Amino acid sequence: MRLLFAHQDGRPTSRTRNLYQNIIVAIDLLEDPAHQVLSGALAFGEESAQFTVVHVVEPQYVQYSFDPTFTGSLTRELEQQAVENAAGRVAELCASTEIAPEEQQILLGRAADQIHELAKDRNADLIVIGSHGRYGWRRLLGSTANAVLHGAPADVAVIRISENEDT
Repeated sequence: MRLLFAHQDGRPTSRTRNLYQNIIVAIDLLEDPAHQVLSGALAFGEESAQFTVVHVVEPQYVQYSFDPTFTGSLTRELEQQAVENAAGRVAELCASTEIAPEEQQILLGRAADQIHELAKDRNADLIVIGSHGRYGWRRLLGSTANAVLHGAPADVAVIRISENEDT
């Protein structure tokens, strides 16, 4: 895996990886090999660092409907089921770490907005996110990682997801 750094205002950061105390680890359970992102993130914290793992479930109307005002009961049920499934997967992912259940967050909304808000609420000094973008601008950063980088209230470390875990 390769690491890319940017300061919250977009300048490259000169911070060393062991200076962070309050780290948000944003994982995508659908696409990113989440274990690569989590293991990479753990390397950024000092021994006393606080880690919060977050997965954001996109609202169903964003993905499937042309009418953003539609919030029928089926949509709410699907969203709730997605949140519950994600919570179970995040718990499994964090089982081998010392990240407490209360530091495992499943949020509903637009990923970048929710990650920014959580970072502000937690007074995070680093956001770690994976990227696997492959074409054009997305070759450097995936669309979610790019959206998180812009407007982030903390430094951002992007872990480039390798197609082959051994590289």
